[in-house]
Amino acid sequence: MNVKGILLAQLNACHENTWFVSLLNSIDGLTEEQANWKPSETNNSIFEIVNHLIFYNQRYLNRFKDIPNERNEDNNTFRNKEELNWNDTVKRINDIMSEWKNVVEEVEAKKLDDFAPELAHLTIHTTYHTGQILYIRKLQDTWNPKGGVKG
Repeated sequence: MNVKGILLAQLNACHENTWFVSLLNSIDGLTEEQANWKPSETNNSIFEIVNHLIFYNQRYLNRFKDIPNERNEDNNTFRNKEELNWNDTVKRINDIMSEWKNVVEEVEAKKLDDFAPELAHLTIHTTYHTGQILYIRKLQDTWNPKGGVKG
């Protein structure tokens, strides 16, 4: 398998269930109230984690597409900077993940090879936070194991 195939497999795993639960499946069916719930004030909510993933996935997507990013002045990547409601936030992360797959599918090999380490880290970052989301959902008893992976 070539670099493109590996990166597309990683992006697909973030977008839809493979042998682990995907980001998009981990947030499916949550209400805004559930997404805002925290086990304590020192933890991030699911909503905040998804905002964080939007922040980084969009910034790296912009870099990949040679689009300048605005300077991040406040260093809080978990805040809802676009002031989206929960449903629009879910749509936003879904759109970003879909766009990632599309641009990787269409890009020339040289550019992808140059960006591959960053994209590999980005997908690992996404799956790390997906695990946190699942843990929070299990704590709040909103995770249905049927949404998981059959094995």
